[in-house]
Amino acid sequence: MKVRGLLVVILVLAILLPISSIFQSAYLPSVAFAGIGQNVVVVAKEDNVYARLLLTVQPLGNESNVTVVGGSFQPPTLVFPNGTSRQVNSTTTFSMTLPNRVVFLFGAVSASGPGFSLSPSSPISVQFLGNQNFTSFPGVSIPGVEVFPFTISGDAQITAQLLGVVV
Repeated sequence: MKVRGLLVVILVLAILLPISSIFQSAYLPSVAFAGIGQNVVVVAKEDNVYARLLLTVQPLGNESNVTVVGGSFQPPTLVFPNGTSRQVNSTTTFSMTLPNRVVFLFGAVSASGPGFSLSPSSPISVQFLGNQNFTSFPGVSIPGVEVFPFTISGDAQITAQLLGVVV
């Protein structure tokens, strides 16, 4: 009888433990920078991570504290990972959902590349790469990892913030 009760407890724990991993949260990284020319915001995540990305692009102008030597400010253009682009003439916030592909990950992913570094303690990464663009950004093909490069051409202040990260 005691063995049967112990088996029931182990079975319940075996069922609830993977389900509880769905509701774990991770550190919410964010970056802010001013970019002139071509720059890339790289968002990388494990396949099991679900998050929402807020990307705010604010064109630099004469009222900013940035001085462009020998030229004038260029309005920024944001190029999304799928290749579509949008010119930004005023402060604009883009909200994107980064979906998860798998519910359970049976093993920790540790990977790094240009503009990202993932580990079991940091399953999502947001970084800025200066003087790069979408076409020169090397493709990343690592099992269990998704990389989203956002190219900003022009002069802008960019803020990337992740919300609602669930691992």
